[in-house]
Amino acid sequence: MTPAPTTSAQHSRGAWYATASFWTGPFTIGTAVLVAIGIGVAWYILGGLPRDHDKYGTVPVPGQRVLKLPKGDARVNFENDTTGSGDTRSLEHRPNGLTVLITPDDGGKQITVKRVPSWLFSSITNGRGHEPYGKIEIPTAGGYQIRVTDDDAHALDLPEATPPAPATGSGPQITIGQRPWTPLHSVLLGAILAGLAVFLTVLLLRLPFSLIG
Repeated sequence: MTPAPTTSAQHSRGAWYATASFWTGPFTIGTAVLVAIGIGVAWYILGGLPRDHDKYGTVPVPGQRVLKLPKGDARVNFENDTTGSGDTRSLEHRPNGLTVLITPDDGGKQITVKRVPSWLFSSITNGRGHEPYGKIEIPTAGGYQIRVTDDDAHALDLPEATPPAPATGSGPQITIGQRPWTPLHSVLLGAILAGLAVFLTVLLLRLPFSLIG
């Protein structure tokens, strides 16, 4: 028995996913929503747009140094040389057991370092790069002893840091920098606006294809 021929209506219903209107419509909008949510979540976790990652100083790994820190939110970053070339460059791995200890130079309670996921972002410039390590809340402005250890160093016997500027070949360092920028000092508002901006950008990019279709 010869099968009944497929009608044009049946063919159209079966191939809805292959039409240009699907890819420039529901698929693109759905992707935009997911990307916008991801950007918003990343912004909220990170606390805003990263800036001046080493504004308050650097400490080699392992090593120690007294840095003057302002009152309020500051960020701790891991900086290192890079491997690879071109678009395949990446940070060299963190030393095993990397630990950052921060205490007031004149004595007092140790500052808690709240860890921040390193996968949120990384930045590479001229053979050096950095990624987030943690965030701290400084109770009062002043000098703070920054001690950086790893599995090969002892916290009570660390070399004193020397102050040369970071450069290619400087090795692993911990940097203390400004809190990320966020509009009106609201992390939630920044997350919403960042996600919305990404969503609208994707919609604008699909507009020419929608018109052509």
